[in-house]
Amino acid sequence: MTVFQRLYGYSLPVVLLSFLLVPPAVAELGEAPYRPGDYVVEDGKVDPNTYEGYLVYTRACMACHGPDGLGSSFAPNLIRAAERRGWADFAGTVAAGREVQPGQVMPSFADDPYVMRNIPYIFSYMKARGEGGLGRGRPRIIESMAEEAEAPGDESE
Repeated sequence: MTVFQRLYGYSLPVVLLSFLLVPPAVAELGEAPYRPGDYVVEDGKVDPNTYEGYLVYTRACMACHGPDGLGSSFAPNLIRAAERRGWADFAGTVAAGREVQPGQVMPSFADDPYVMRNIPYIFSYMKARGEGGLGRGRPRIIESMAEEAEAPGDESE
């Protein structure tokens, strides 16, 4: 076990990979390029990236962490984890897993390409739930942003 693994619970390559997880085809929010944790919440509706985070969370995380990221009797509240730990630690934990206590283990999702490519969006969903005023339940996408996300780019065939 490396010193880094002993200190942080996961390997350096996994942490470095977590910084590269933002897909190249990510839509921009407003004028600035998208960064993990960026979100837009308007009247309980969210941007397409945050909505994707909700979908991935529901598929891969909700069974253990409970509805809406609030935690359960055997897995912690991910809203607080996203606030407390930040992007790098959050992504590293999802990718590499973590032993929370003896016998209580967060599994690694490194072999799940769907989860791995969507970790930035899960993080954005958790941030929106925690600090952005996003309520419980399935959010809807902001109409103007949904149209932008569906509009074809200037790609020539």
